[in-house]
Amino acid sequence: MKAKTKIVRIGDALKGMAKLNAEIRYADCFEAKQFTSGLIAFRPTEKSDRKQINHDDKDVVCQVLKGRGRLRVKGRRIELRSGTVCHIPKGTPHDFTAGKSGELVLFYSLIKTR
Repeated sequence: MKAKTKIVRIGDALKGMAKLNAEIRYADCFEAKQFTSGLIAFRPTEKSDRKQINHDDKDVVCQVLKGRGRLRVKGRRIELRSGTVCHIPKGTPHDFTAGKSGELVLFYSLIKTR
């Protein structure tokens, strides 16, 4: 069966994001056998969740669409701003936080690896 083309308008997807908690909202955009893509937004908070996530079987590739923030990975804090693209290899603990001035919005892809 041939896959159908799917178009997602970012503005519409941002309006329909589901709330994960007070800090994080997300919207799934595309899903296939080997990958999942979507939008995730982090709001500035006084006390950010310090828990890092880890994808054992997926690489993460993300692009900052809007805002500023930071990525914490392997003990490093990497400043993020609009236009930045990140690759996080599978099995790497990481987390994101919005900057103080506004929301950090990322387009991400989780890509299954062997």
